Amino acid sequence: MSIDFDPKLAYLNYIKQNQVEITPAASSQLTQILDRCQWESPQTALEWNNLAVTALIAAESCDNALTHGLYAEIAFEAVKTGSELNQHPLCLAHLALINCMLGNYSDAAEIAFSAFINNLQPTYTEAEIDPGIVYIPPLTRTHITNGRSEQLERILNTNNGYTQAMLMLTEVLCRTQIALDNQTGLRLLHLMNQLMPDLIFPNIRLGIYSIGDRALEGLVYLHRAGELALDHPTILQSLYLAYRDLEQPDSANHWQQIGVDYGSQRLAKLPWRWTDLKIDSPYTCIPFDTDLLLTVPASLQNSTTRCLLAEGDWFERELEFWRQSIQPGMNVIDIGASFGVYTFSAALRVGDQGTVYAIEAFSESVNCLAETCRINQLKNVKVFNNAIGDRDCTARLVLQTSSEFNYLAADEEIIDPDTPIEQVNCTTLDLFVQQSNIERIDVIKISTEGSELQILIGCEQILTKFAPTIIYNSYTSKGIDLAAAEYLIDRGYELFRYQPYLQQLIPLVNEADFAEVLKAIAIPTSGVKI
Repeated sequence: MSIDFDPKLAYLNYIKQNQVEITPAASSQLTQILDRCQWESPQTALEWNNLAVTALIAAESCDNALTHGLYAEIAFEAVKTGSELNQHPLCLAHLALINCMLGNYSDAAEIAFSAFINNLQPTYTEAEIDPGIVYIPPLTRTHITNGRSEQLERILNTNNGYTQAMLMLTEVLCRTQIALDNQTGLRLLHLMNQLMPDLIFPNIRLGIYSIGDRALEGLVYLHRAGELALDHPTILQSLYLAYRDLEQPDSANHWQQIGVDYGSQRLAKLPWRWTDLKIDSPYTCIPFDTDLLLTVPASLQNSTTRCLLAEGDWFERELEFWRQSIQPGMNVIDIGASFGVYTFSAALRVGDQGTVYAIEAFSESVNCLAETCRINQLKNVKVFNNAIGDRDCTARLVLQTSSEFNYLAADEEIIDPDTPIEQVNCTTLDLFVQQSNIERIDVIKISTEGSELQILIGCEQILTKFAPTIIYNSYTSKGIDLAAAEYLIDRGYELFRYQPYLQQLIPLVNEADFAEVLKAIAIPTSGVKI
């Protein structure tokens, strides 16, 4: 397998760039690993693993899509070859990791869990194998503590390959979940915390998601993170919100005041702007997409607030495609804008010559959207408090514990009197565009809980006149939405899923292709470029 980069130099630069601190003994060990590896003609599973790791690093630092893909292919083929030798669990760990990076979560989970179970016996009977080198992708985009550096330090300061593999496999198992905000995700986070209790990032995530699940012991993990890095804005904001949720205003005020004190000493003010809000404000603000503040409910019971604090970004892989696709000057419509993850990612990219139309039925979300526009002084976002469907009417918005699952009730649906609802104005997208005097539409995003087909039926003229790219929820709580897929295909669209890492569009042809796809991407046939 031919490589055109210096693997030893690539790995040493990777360690340096991530500010990984390793002991003198671990440094000597790392030097020996890099010097002894037969990079051009690997013979062992560990050597194939090491080659794959350096290829992944080369791919990460490469801006050219073609070269990036070639390095990724080298890495994938290397770990597959090494895994077939069945001699070192690190190779299996990286094979599972690459599958995660490619969005193949089921395959990744199967590989990682099997390797984890098989690795338990030798790890806890103190058997030893040679250590290797490891790769961990960037964990966040914005303000979170660099969890990658923490993980790398912990793994590289270990002199046993079995222990290295256990730590890597735990990390990979967490990544096999599209979102960690569920019982399986919590179990995996607890597992990671058992193996790495002294790391900041796992404690932050476990604390936030536990409290979101109403498990008050999550406070222990947040306090533990505070002991490790009390001056970190995410930790302090999470403690502030957690005690607000417990209706303990004195404790919430204590953590906010500490945030005020630390924030006043920092040159970077954005992560501390939440401390400017009143203690009883219904909203808080979180840094998002590099240099924007997103307004969200001031509660860890809200899934958007939890995710942005715990991960530093939204969990959907299609957001990466969205960010790449939106160009200056575009007109974008976001139906079901919620708290604006897609709306404001688009706003940063369309510039002054473009416009984002954020349409949302839920009043709390509309208030947050408007507040985000205000504090960021955004003039290219227009917010509308509407529902979109297949006709003009007054509709009932049924409110759920998690607002992402709010839905429009059918006319015949009988709703329990105790169920909270909001009366909302509903219109078709065709009529909305006509009344708003919109002369061009480039991209439409639809995120609703089961109303996708009705929305598409109500924008027949738009599909014919503008032929926009459409990103829509292809999977809801009711399952795969094949009706919406068939409707778009009948109108000259081709459907794709987005493959992260390689940044490719993969055709959706059969129902089975929709597995693990949250949002499908519909492109008019004349505009398809893969």
